[in-house]
Amino acid sequence: MNNLITLAILLSTFSLSTNQPQTDTTLEKSVDEKPVTFKEFSVNHEDYTLHFSLEKGKGLKHILVVAIELHNNSYFVSPNSKRDFKGKFRGDFGATENIDFYGDFVETPLSVEVFDTHPYVRGTVNWVREKTIYKQPLLLKTQEYFQVYGRIIFTIEPRCTLEQIPFSIVHENGELVFVEPKC
Repeated sequence: MNNLITLAILLSTFSLSTNQPQTDTTLEKSVDEKPVTFKEFSVNHEDYTLHFSLEKGKGLKHILVVAIELHNNSYFVSPNSKRDFKGKFRGDFGATENIDFYGDFVETPLSVEVFDTHPYVRGTVNWVREKTIYKQPLLLKTQEYFQVYGRIIFTIEPRCTLEQIPFSIVHENGELVFVEPKC
C-alpha cells in the first residue's frame, strides 16, 4: 500500500513539473514581422461573392475595385439610385486624413431605374440583380506609410440584411495593398 501511495505522489509531482508554462518564442517573433499583404481577395457568402482588388491610377490616385456576384436571386440598391435608401451600396473609410474616396463609384454594367410597388419602395429604384463591377477612385493625401480600415456597406435583398464587409489597406513605398483587417 505504501508503494502505491509513493507511486501516486511521484506521478503527481512529475505531472506538475511538466505542465509549467513555457515561453512561446513564435509570439515574440511575430510582433516584429510585417503583415501579409495581397493585391486582391474575395469574400464568399451564400447570397453573394465580393472580389476586391486595387489598381494604380494617374498621379496620387488609385482605384478600389469591387466586383459583386449575386446568388440565390439576391439583389441590392445601386449607388446610382436617385432616391435615398439606407441600404444603398456604398463605401466608408471612417475618420482618416490619409486617403479619401474621389468622386462616385463607377458601375459596370449600369443599373436601370425601375418603378417598384413594394410598400417600402413605392417609387423608382435602381436594383442590381447581375454581376456588377464597381470602381471607386481613391485620392492619397500623403506619401507616408499608413494603414486604413474601410468597409463596403449594402442591404442584400430579399433577406433585408445590412451587410458590412471590412477591408484594410496599407500604403507603403508608393503602393497600396490589402492586409487582413484585424481590429
